[in-house]
Formats: sequence, structure tokens, C-alpha cells
Amino acid sequence: MKKFKNILLLALIWQIFTVNLKAQVPQQIINVSSDKQLFIDDKCIETSSGITRTMNTPHQYNEILLTNDQPWEKSATKYIPVYCSVLKDEGKIKLWYDLYDSENGNRYVAFAESDDGIHFEKRILNKVEVEGSMQNNCVLPATIGGCAVWIDPKAPANERYKTQAKAYPSGELYMHSSPDGIDWKLFAKPEIGDKDTQNIIFWDTTISRYVMYTREWFRFEDKNENYRTVRRLESDDLINWDNELIVFEPDSIDRALYDTPTKQPPVDYYGATVFKYPDENGMYIMLAQAFWHWFARDKSEKLGPNSFDVRFASSRDGKTFTRHERKPFLHLGPENSFYSSMIWALPNPIRMGDELWFYFAGSNQDHSGQLAYGAEKLKSGIGRAVMRLDGFVSLDTDYKGGEIVTPLIKFKGKSLELNLQTSGGGSAYVEILDQNNQPLKDYTQADALPLNGNSVRMPVKWKNTSDVSELSGEAVKLRIVMQDCKLFAFQFVE
Repeated sequence: MKKFKNILLLALIWQIFTVNLKAQVPQQIINVSSDKQLFIDDKCIETSSGITRTMNTPHQYNEILLTNDQPWEKSATKYIPVYCSVLKDEGKIKLWYDLYDSENGNRYVAFAESDDGIHFEKRILNKVEVEGSMQNNCVLPATIGGCAVWIDPKAPANERYKTQAKAYPSGELYMHSSPDGIDWKLFAKPEIGDKDTQNIIFWDTTISRYVMYTREWFRFEDKNENYRTVRRLESDDLINWDNELIVFEPDSIDRALYDTPTKQPPVDYYGATVFKYPDENGMYIMLAQAFWHWFARDKSEKLGPNSFDVRFASSRDGKTFTRHERKPFLHLGPENSFYSSMIWALPNPIRMGDELWFYFAGSNQDHSGQLAYGAEKLKSGIGRAVMRLDGFVSLDTDYKGGEIVTPLIKFKGKSLELNLQTSGGGSAYVEILDQNNQPLKDYTQADALPLNGNSVRMPVKWKNTSDVSELSGEAVKLRIVMQDCKLFAFQFVE
């Protein structure tokens, strides 16, 4: 009996000790400041119930915004391949597109611009000779295999625009610089190994270095096993590159989709555009260009469908990427459309008001040169897809409802806004909790006014206030209770 009492006493002491130990362990606090917080991952979710995370796809318009329609571009052997770029700068949407002549192998980079992002003007620039004439809009000559234009914040004004692409026939990587995106000069020839893709570079404020996302082949003695991956590199000067890492490749799920006639996986990754979102300090978004080849075709050595679509992934460090839902983010177009065989996401999305516009290059000709079923002639060009601001991923609840609770956060601001979409009968209520998960006076669910509608910045209100400035700098949690609702993001604002 005495032994039993001793065991109980030890158990009680241990329980008291562990409770006190837990009480002494501080909860991690996330400083969200006044930055926008997306729900692409679990950073801002401590607990949840009744929630489904959904990858949302933009609406793809079946219209060609730009194609090879000028005299120097027109012929049965000319078309627009996929290595094209778009930027919003100086109040204009600027577009650089790849122009290829399959008859003689000549390949040019041409320039167009727009005020509204839909109607593009091709000005005669007199920069590059095409078939004996300077009367065209080309800005880089026949040796350059496409473009990936970006603005370098660390460069002097006369070199602020940069682009890099494989040159022909040397196979070297040529990087050009320009003050305006029209007058280009050779900047460097960095040696990086495999570069036969659209090579994406930007200045990464997170690590204060340049990063590049390019290609790496995995090659084997049996070439039928070879496959493409996405590779990441870093640099201080755009010349010397290090810290090489494979960041995206066919995984076990990809490989299990089909038994292919070869040992190659049914899909590999031809390239990827990667960018920071919602700003230069945000998370890394990857639009991976998936190349599909998994069944034998009559009279062709190339496996079908030999086509591209675009997949979505995200990362907090730019190295480890999480795939979302394994469905196309940008899908192939309908029969007879200009993107029925190939679709390729241009770097990077353009913000237009409260929308994100994703420009894409498309063709009804697959990678092996075969026209799509029902196609009478080759079509190619640039189109667009449109999504709500921050709309990549949402937390969804059905009519039965659900909720999330954030970890402890510290914020800076006077009011709280949600990016959300409800049905007519849907709702969201926001409750603010203290460190012990207790609702704060005046900010309880009972005080909260229902949020109903569709807005990228719907203000959160309670019966007595919408002002949360008294809690600014304090450690609190948000409890968001939803019904028939899609929640995309939250942000504290002044």
C-alpha cells in the first residue's frame, strides 16, 4: 500500500512539473506587421476544422492578343515559340516575344507594348535586320533563342533591363542589358551548364543575392531514361554561379501515372517561372512547365501527347517546393484554339487593379511539330488568363461551416481586411483571442458583424468598433468562423 502511495505521489509531482514546464515554454509569435498573409500554406493556421484548401485556376481567354501578323513576321514557316516575357513598367505593359522561322532557323526577339494589356502596338524600331530590311520591331538578332526579361534593382540605369537566353549555334548563355528594353548590348556570358530552357533570374531580397531557375538533365547510359528537372543557382555578380540545387523533378506520383514505352517518366519539367508574391519579400511561387510524353503514336518517334501544361507549386525558402492538387494551373485550350497543344506561362503575372493577369504563349502544334487534332494550319501567339488578386489558394467551407485559428501574431495597423468570397447565404465572422485562447472584450464572435459578399479587401467590423489599433503590437490570435465561404488572405492596414 505504501509503495502504491509513493507511485501516486511521484505521478502527481511529475504532472505538476510538466504542467509548469509547458507554462514556461513561450508560444511562438509570428510578426505579420501590416503585410498581406496568404493561406497557401499552414504558416497562419494553428488549428482548423471543416476546411478544404483549394488551388484556384485563372480564367483563360480563348483570344490571341498578339501573333505574327506583320509583313516581316508572316509566312507559313514562321511562328511564336514559348520563350516570351512581359513586364509592367513606366505605365506600359511591355512584351518581348520569340519569333522563329523553321525554314532557315532564324530566331528573333521582337517588342510590343500596350496601355491596357490587351491591345499591343508593334512600332517600327529599325534595330535589327530581318530578311534585308530594318523596318520591323525586332530588338535582338537571329542568334538568340528567346528571352526572359527582368528589371535588375541593383544595376545602373543604363543596364536596368536584363535578359538571358541560349545563343545559336554556340550554345552559350548570352545575357544582354538595356536601359529601356529596346536598345540591348551584350552584358555577359556566364557558364552554368545546361541552359536549354527559359532561364529565370531575379534579385532575391531574402538572401541578398541573385537567383536563377534553369534546367538540369538527369542523363543515363540508356538515353531513354533521361529526364528534365528544374535547377536553382545563386550569384553575387551574375557571372559566377554557385549553390546549385535541384528544386523540382518528376516524383514517385508522377512516375506512377503511366507505364511508358520507354524508361522515361511520363512527365518531366521543361522549365519553370518562379517569382516572389505578394511582393519582393513574399513567398516563392513556381509555375512549372510540365512536358507530357507517355504513349506511342503512329508514324512518330516521339511519344504522345508531346505537349505542355502549367503546374503550381509554392515555397517559403525558394528551395523546397510544395505541389498543389496536381491539376493544371493553366490548361490546354479547346479544339481549334491557338493553345490546344502547348501552353507556357510567361514570367511573371501582371497586377491589373484587383486582378492578376497571367500571359501565356500557346500553339496548336506540339513539341514534335505535329498539329493538334482538327487543326488545319499552324496557330501560335500570346494569350492571357485572369485571376482575382491573391487568388492562388483559398480555404473553403461548405454550408456546414468550419473555422481556423491562427498562431499568435503581432500586427501593425488600425483595421483588418479579408480577401474572401461567400455565397448569398455564406458568411465569415472574426473573433480575436488572447494568448490563452480567450475572446477579447468587444472582439468576440457574438460582437462580430457577418461578412457576406465578394471582395479582395472586405473590412472586418464588430458591433462597437472596427478599430483594432489598441491591440497593435500585442500577441493575439484570429479565429475566423466561415460558412459557404472561400478565404484567400488577411491583412492589417492603417
